Amino acid sequence: MTDPPLLSALQLVGLWIYPIKSCAGIQVISARVTPDAGLDGDREWIIINSENQQVWMGEIHQMALIQPGFDGDDLVLRSPGCSDLRVSRQISQNPCEVNIWNDIEKVNETFSGFDAGEHASRWLTSTLGRPLRLVRLGKEGQTRKALMPLHVVSLASLRALNQRLSEEGHPPVELERFRPNLVIDHEELAPFVEEQVSRLRWENGLELEMIGACIRCIMPNVSPKDATAGREPLAAVTRLSRERAQKNPIFGVYGKAQAEGVLTVGQFGTAF
Repeated sequence: MTDPPLLSALQLVGLWIYPIKSCAGIQVISARVTPDAGLDGDREWIIINSENQQVWMGEIHQMALIQPGFDGDDLVLRSPGCSDLRVSRQISQNPCEVNIWNDIEKVNETFSGFDAGEHASRWLTSTLGRPLRLVRLGKEGQTRKALMPLHVVSLASLRALNQRLSEEGHPPVELERFRPNLVIDHEELAPFVEEQVSRLRWENGLELEMIGACIRCIMPNVSPKDATAGREPLAAVTRLSRERAQKNPIFGVYGKAQAEGVLTVGQFGTAF
């Protein structure tokens, strides 16, 4: 006996990957997904400080303006007023160890990686104004338990948030502030219904298990356009969450593929 569907004809309307943790994302049409690592190319790289600690956008707002891209086997970084940086995605030299904060267990974890070298370090240091290095994580770092494989957000929830912001005299915010991997929509989709979904089954047979709500930090308050930061939209997310009896500011949910497969913008699925 199967569970009755919560919603049919749900559509995947957006697909994003974030090659470098805490930098801008890339909108793609299709991507391979695996249970452990999520989407191909997603969060393979991090930026570290002089103590080998991963840094993040909440600490360095200008990371929002670094736009990664792919050109063949190269990772290309662009930022306003800077020349492009190009590094190989297949680097296997300069092994290093990095420290990544596990916000679930509140401890630092150490993982292996590969340093992209002095040229990349000089580019980041000049762009962001402090000594930094670019590191490609090894497989263990890319699949660490504290890194949720997929992040799912609905446009209905974004519309509800922007309506609340408008009612309170604030401008609307962009979807990019919430850094989703999958964006879903449906003409009858209620706001925040994704929090009630246990799994999504796509028309190609691929199933995603929903594994928890996304508790928001301050990153959505950083504008992806100019890296300025304020109190919104996190304050409005917090108020809306309390109205749904959520103790924490929730926007979106985390998911995990049940098998290797392909996700493509435009495909339909069923929510259970």
